[in-house]
Amino acid sequence: MRGQLSWQGFTLIELMFVLAIASILTVVALPSWRSFQDQSLVRDARAVLQRLDLKQRQFWLRHRHYATADELPSLASLSDGVARFYRLRVSAVTGGYTLQLATDTDRLPELALNHQGVWFESSPGSAVDVP
Repeated sequence: MRGQLSWQGFTLIELMFVLAIASILTVVALPSWRSFQDQSLVRDARAVLQRLDLKQRQFWLRHRHYATADELPSLASLSDGVARFYRLRVSAVTGGYTLQLATDTDRLPELALNHQGVWFESSPGSAVDVP
């Protein structure tokens, strides 16, 4: 004689409860994760500007004038992540230069570094004001 079959598993209520908890955790964690990614990208962008500053100084020693954006290494060759969100602007004047990383996204700041080593940073969503 056959015994009664016993089905073991999760009920629909239990699955919905687990799904609800996972959804809440995702909603809470996502902004924090995005903020962490943005902070990391800004740190990378600062490192790229420092490398470009060194390249600009080397260019001056060789050519006795400052490089344009086309004469410096591309952002993609220095950092793919920075190249995706930033574009390089170079302002060269007789006495110095300013390297600026501009962005179109509202969540990242624009960054700039001049020949005196002075940093400029805008708040996210606004343009950097370089004197």
